[in-house]
Amino acid sequence: MSFKRKFRKSLFEFEKKSYVKESTPKNLLDCSLGTNPFGFPEEILREIELESFDLSNYPSPYNDLLRESLVEYWEDAFSKDEVFISSGSIGCLEKINKFAISEGSRVLGYVPQFQEYITEVKLMGGIYEYVALKEEKDFEFIPEELMEKITEEHVLAYIDNPNNPTGQVIPLDIIEEIVKKAASKDVIVLVDEAYGDFMDKENSAINLDYQNLIVVRSFSKGLGLANLRIGYVVIKGEELRELYSKVNLPFQVSTLAERIAVKVLEHPEFLKESIRKISEEKKKMVDHLRKAGFKVAKTEMSVPILLAGKKGLDTYNYLLQKGILAVNGADFLGVDPSYVRIRIPEKAETFIKQL
Repeated sequence: MSFKRKFRKSLFEFEKKSYVKESTPKNLLDCSLGTNPFGFPEEILREIELESFDLSNYPSPYNDLLRESLVEYWEDAFSKDEVFISSGSIGCLEKINKFAISEGSRVLGYVPQFQEYITEVKLMGGIYEYVALKEEKDFEFIPEELMEKITEEHVLAYIDNPNNPTGQVIPLDIIEEIVKKAASKDVIVLVDEAYGDFMDKENSAINLDYQNLIVVRSFSKGLGLANLRIGYVVIKGEELRELYSKVNLPFQVSTLAERIAVKVLEHPEFLKESIRKISEEKKKMVDHLRKAGFKVAKTEMSVPILLAGKKGLDTYNYLLQKGILAVNGADFLGVDPSYVRIRIPEKAETFIKQL
């Protein structure tokens, strides 16, 4: 029996690539998935009365309370009608691809980037074209190289900021230059700010106002709610907003998750303190890795991930032998197995001692 003629041919023509594994080694120092190493503000659980929730009822179809709270949190940088809630930031990305990508659609990005998005583009039958960040330049993002490649043939340009896996931050003025160049070619710019809470709010593309711009954010990283799967997307352009609305689904996030997310936004001190501690611990790790002969890609100290490697070394398995779980560089397009993505642990000394 064969179903090939009944389904999208792209489903059969690409090999899925992901750094999320079905099972991972246990009892290791976990420096793999990119969560906040300091967890979440636990006091929010004491501020929520579980008895007030009727679990037999559906949640608000489009999570009005959370949308209103986000408008307030961002000090009216967008309106309630311009923000949508979804099941994690990946849920937002899936919906964007659902209306924007079809067989043969060309998407421009750079590598390495968030690998799951690249996989989603290929899954929809899209063609992912990219500019490779150069190892000899410490994988630094060079905006001119990307802008030179934008053409009318592209549907979308994808930028993750901060970058996953390097943890480097692209300044907002450069993002704006890219958006303007893309607008002249009728190309959408999708800025994925999943790690955006680890950079200044002033550097977020949410502060820009362009018809071709879409910005995606997550509660899973800096805000510490990865288990609740909450993401949101801000779309100020009316045409793109209408398209997203057509593929959007109701009841994406439960009432309990919504209330917890609202509470987290009321505790900005947790994120501020997390960034302070991350910056301190990351500097210790970067200094030690470089002294130990590892190359560290350009990165921002406030972002809890980094890309590091050593030529000729299977760095992933080398760290496993030391009792450290990282993400294999081979799971990212544009990176070889000598590199790994490392999530900063709560204490750098623990990593340094095991290494």
